Amino acid sequence: MASIEEVKAALAQSVDRSNTTIGQIRAAIDGTEQVLARLRAIAAGTGHPMIGKAIARAEQSKQRLIEAATILQGSGEAARRYIGVLG
Repeated sequence: MASIEEVKAALAQSVDRSNTTIGQIRAAIDGTEQVLARLRAIAAGTGHPMIGKAIARAEQSKQRLIEAATILQGSGEAARRYIGVLG
């Protein structure tokens, strides 16, 4: 059975990895913003539904990335609070 210190250390490592992953997700969000900017620039002056579909899907991707980062951030916060409970 793991000691409290071992559990706290494992939780802290998990939080650190979550923070790294959140940074990666934020980078993906920035990349998706660049994709959206390019798609919108290309779409200017055209009403073709396929470019509209591409923009909509890229926007959906961005929203899901934001959601993933937010959920992961909440997970890290819960782990930090549990570390505090452990003392």
